[in-house]
Amino acid sequence: MLNQLDAKKIAFRFNKAAHTYDEVAFVQRAAGSALLERLQGIKLQPQAILDLGCSTGHFEPLLMAAYPSAEIVGFDQAENMLKQAKFKKKIERASRVHWLAGRAESLPFSESRFELIYSNLMLHWSTDFQVVLNELSRILKPGGLLLFSIVGVDTLKELRYCWSQVDDNPHVHAFPDMHDVGDILLRAAFADPVMDVEYFTLLYSDTFALMKDLKGLGVQNLSVDRHRGLTSKKSLRALVQAYEALRHASGKLPATWEIIYGHAWAPLKKIARDRSSANEIKVAVDSIGGLRNSRRRHSLLS
Repeated sequence: MLNQLDAKKIAFRFNKAAHTYDEVAFVQRAAGSALLERLQGIKLQPQAILDLGCSTGHFEPLLMAAYPSAEIVGFDQAENMLKQAKFKKKIERASRVHWLAGRAESLPFSESRFELIYSNLMLHWSTDFQVVLNELSRILKPGGLLLFSIVGVDTLKELRYCWSQVDDNPHVHAFPDMHDVGDILLRAAFADPVMDVEYFTLLYSDTFALMKDLKGLGVQNLSVDRHRGLTSKKSLRALVQAYEALRHASGKLPATWEIIYGHAWAPLKKIARDRSSANEIKVAVDSIGGLRNSRRRHSLLS
């Protein structure tokens, strides 16, 4: 079961991490680049692109290069991330790139606004995943593409396990399963969802180096039911001791990231929502395709 996330805390943490994010976003850049590579095999010439969860705007120049005539909107709930994006000269002078802050659960765009939605490692921070995908379905033009990456259930599994040896409090989020994501895409009236998985392993000298990187990313405990007090020195010592038992043959401590890549299409005909429920959509069986997925492993050592 996924954790219920604290929306205010999410914005606070990522705003606070805006100045350190680029220094430690190794997996985020690797996953975003892999997403862009997937676009090379897709025939699409979008005139309007939404970068949902753009953070510091690292991929805006690459999207501009791939689609020279497209208007691009960088959207993020952390205003400090957008300020960092604007400081980048190549983007600041680009009149066809716009920046907007807000929440994905209530997007300020008209229906059928975009032909392409690019979202790198953001959707798992949604406070209501189904509502967000319904919103993305609404703002995509018929035949438009949603291209995304999210972290999966095995992300930070070592840290989660080690905390479980210390106490029963939630310290690491329960991230979504790939098959659950496919089901939610279909409920949001997306067609032909395709997903695959890639595993990254980062290696650290000690537990505190890992925790420093997570803090630099803004990836901390954002659950509503998180422990509110300071972590005691005794608990930290127990965590370090538990993690030491996992020390890699290389002499380093491993931290796994499971990255789920996916894409799905907006149907050529918009499908009417059932007004009796905001989270339910009536879909004709012949308007959607089946879920296809694959799994593969890749290591990134640092």
